[in-house]
Amino acid sequence: MNKQITQKLHALAESDYKAFNEKLIPTNYKILGIRMPALKKLAKELAADPDIEYYLKNAEYTTYEHIMLYGLVLGQIKNLAPEIFFRYLDPLILRFDNWAHVDCLISFPKLFKKYPDELLTHFLPLKTHEGEFTKRAFVIFLMDNCMDETRIDTTLKHLSEVPQGQYYVDMGIAWALSVGLIKFYDKTLPYLEQKVFTRFVHNKAIQKARESYRLAPERKEHLKGMKIK
Repeated sequence: MNKQITQKLHALAESDYKAFNEKLIPTNYKILGIRMPALKKLAKELAADPDIEYYLKNAEYTTYEHIMLYGLVLGQIKNLAPEIFFRYLDPLILRFDNWAHVDCLISFPKLFKKYPDELLTHFLPLKTHEGEFTKRAFVIFLMDNCMDETRIDTTLKHLSEVPQGQYYVDMGIAWALSVGLIKFYDKTLPYLEQKVFTRFVHNKAIQKARESYRLAPERKEHLKGMKIK
């Protein structure tokens, strides 16, 4: 199966898109150059294969697209018990070495929406993991799955506890805070007033929130005055 999948991936590769991705995505993995719709289509086909468990246990991780495909397949499989899902996802997260793997694959699985509290508990060790993209995975998970009425206080607290200082972690925190400002302004604002975050994260969160059309003009103006110079 692995050989057939690799052949399919190479058949989908586009040289122009490869060059584009190589400029956009800093990764140590070889990039083939496959568009996301094509990867998602292949993932959907593979997820319906009766032998999909063989693939999950024996998959190759030789290119950027192999990593992406594995995560997309995992996200497509229906009725997968959380403990089985974790068995396959946890080693995959440790292989992430770029923002695209994190942002695409942590945002994708429907299981995250179904078991947010169980997954939050499971992912807590990632909050202080030494890896830049493991911590970003935790941040993006919070942003995509735990920014709601019942979890916003816990989510903001977790965001404030993620070690800062790594670029892609800091950008993830700023992104999440900007979403917090848009969706839960009154709860998120105190974290900026108290200057809980680094200057970079603080200012970037304000910038991203002010760029949103969903934030009221008067709030944008107030945030503008809160930038740390």
